[in-house]
Amino acid sequence: MANQIRAALYTLARNYRTWVALGLVALDRAYSAWRVTQGVTYGLQDSIFRDKALVLVFLFAGASVAVFDQRGGALRSACGTERGRLDYVLSRFLAVAALTLGLLAVTAALDVAAGALVPGASVIAASPRMCAPERVVAGVLTYLVIAELAFAAGVVTRSHSAIATAGIVVVAFVALCLVALAVVPPGSPTPMGVTLSEALGFVLPLEGLTANVMFAPYAALMPLDPLRAFVVPLVWLAALLVLVRGVMARRTV
Repeated sequence: MANQIRAALYTLARNYRTWVALGLVALDRAYSAWRVTQGVTYGLQDSIFRDKALVLVFLFAGASVAVFDQRGGALRSACGTERGRLDYVLSRFLAVAALTLGLLAVTAALDVAAGALVPGASVIAASPRMCAPERVVAGVLTYLVIAELAFAAGVVTRSHSAIATAGIVVVAFVALCLVALAVVPPGSPTPMGVTLSEALGFVLPLEGLTANVMFAPYAALMPLDPLRAFVVPLVWLAALLVLVRGVMARRTV
């Protein structure tokens, strides 16, 4: 297992897609700073976690781990023994988590640096309430699920393209939302007695990307739902681990 972990972390540095993801993060922060010079301002609900471009970058980053192994033959070599398959899954899950945390740390550092260079360009400084510990944990868990989901998609599809794998995840998410909207129109109660958005909140691990505001007696962020913010993402991570492990257990080539 230790060798697999070392190999996984080593491949992160060897995988050029890791550096592409890092460059995309830097480009995203630079673009955000440029927008501030054009008059854009940040407020109560803004957060680096809510940046849709970053979501796509992390999908690409997670998928890149599986793609690198697929193209390099690591997936095939891991199929030799049951222990090898298990070690591969665990080590790559840890590698994707390390990559996710590293990219988030770089994102936060670049955001603070942008704020020092361009007044008002730091989202973190503009909205300290969105940086409360519970919201940071929820955001990190959401991004971990996003990256691990892309990795799992790469393992399942055996794709040789990180962009295509990320695209598959995006298309699947959009299709799920369209089907849900077709079954339950917006605002209509579901059979469970809740609205569609509330029902999806208990299924999809996206609470870390939300920022609902209440305006009485003054504008303030509504507290997070602990179940949706922490439990749902952890269930997703466990389910993805089981899924990838099951796929690898049946892989022969």
